[in-house]
Amino acid sequence: MLDILWDLHCSWCTTDLILAEWKTVDTDALVRSGLVVVTLSDAEILELFRISPDHKKIKPVDLSLFIHATHHKGCIVLTGDKRLRALCEGAGIPVHGVLWILDLIHDRRLLSHHDLVAALQAMIARGNYLPDPDCKERVEQWELEG
Repeated sequence: MLDILWDLHCSWCTTDLILAEWKTVDTDALVRSGLVVVTLSDAEILELFRISPDHKKIKPVDLSLFIHATHHKGCIVLTGDKRLRALCEGAGIPVHGVLWILDLIHDRRLLSHHDLVAALQAMIARGNYLPDPDCKERVEQWELEG
């Protein structure tokens, strides 16, 4: 499923702090495929330490995405963390989640409706928290279209 991200023709990037946390993903393969891994500058790391106490419910690793996006206009933060989402929205940083990616895949017809439904159901089965009403709406729509 991750291979299809490159067919979206987006530039995908993450911080090295986030990448180090991914244990269930072949990060080397992602980097070989084109994932850009950025390292926060010294000034950005200082900023991370400065703002972390104000956002104790957001892991510093996740805050690294916010810091990067504040200094690199045009970034969209992808997260399932509602607190990080709210922080980004408050700062005017575009923020989306995995359902947005599935919508892009759907809109660009990169997967069949059946495969989209299967992918979404697999994510839910693996324990990914996704908003139930939004998931049901998509499954119903994709099944009708399929």
